[in-house]
Amino acid sequence: MMWVIFPIFAQLFYCVGGYIQNYLTDTALPKKRAGSLTVMHIISFALSLIFLFAIFGRAVMMIPLEHALGLMLAGSINIIGAVYYYKSIQKGDNIDVTVFGQVAPLISIGLGVLLLGESISVNQALGFLFMIGASALVVFGNQTKSERQKPNFSVAILTIIYCFFSVLSDIVYAMFIAEGPATIISFAQGFFFFQLGSLLMSLLGLIVFPSWRHALRRTFFTGPKHKLFFAAELADNFALIAGELLYKFGLVIAPVVALVSPIGRVASLFANFIMTLCFGRIFPKFIRAKRFTKRMILNYIIAAVLILVGIVLMN
Repeated sequence: MMWVIFPIFAQLFYCVGGYIQNYLTDTALPKKRAGSLTVMHIISFALSLIFLFAIFGRAVMMIPLEHALGLMLAGSINIIGAVYYYKSIQKGDNIDVTVFGQVAPLISIGLGVLLLGESISVNQALGFLFMIGASALVVFGNQTKSERQKPNFSVAILTIIYCFFSVLSDIVYAMFIAEGPATIISFAQGFFFFQLGSLLMSLLGLIVFPSWRHALRRTFFTGPKHKLFFAAELADNFALIAGELLYKFGLVIAPVVALVSPIGRVASLFANFIMTLCFGRIFPKFIRAKRFTKRMILNYIIAAVLILVGIVLMN
């Protein structure tokens, strides 16, 4: 059970990066140009490749071609999901996106039914209902009077699309990781090609979408606050590398982590809630918290408990 610590700490790093990303999408990037934030992660992808090659040398590339291509495919799928994630946090609050992100176990089970012919148990059906109830509570329970006529379903839809690609990326990664006992070399090899796939997909986005390039240049290199934004994005890259290292190492040690890391996702939910509640007033630029009422706090706590129960039932 020691593997549990890896998805938990990975999610904590993801939370830190998520708030920085939320700040950048809200403050720095023009509307509908969130994809350029994905491109900026080229820094972390390139540094990861250089770091792994410097430590392990050519051994990091000594895996069968089909495994290398599969791992690169997993990295490419992950980048597609990231674009939808950035679009979702551009439209909604980070904590709401985190709550909607708990649909990932549902997607995992759905893919298992479609691709592997698995069946859904009674417990899993109950877990599904608990998690749908949690999402409905956040959508409808925390609306202001002005929002009650138009609930923000777009955030939920974008988050669900992001979760689909995230789960699919994890499944593909677990399918093509080297078989046999977990070693540091097998982890390094898997992570190397995953990051290589992410790097190549990001470069493709940079080439294909001129609007991403323009937003990138204005935000991080020529704008009036480009130094602040660039420093924030470097911190985001560091958090991303730390989270990915811990999460992918957990996948090597225990492939069960590929089933969406239920414990880590609950940790992410509570971390986001606590960070928003406690640090939103201290660091308003990076943690833009809506004004919490007692009713909203209670709704989030109830939603967290419902999600926890739902994840336990579904696993």
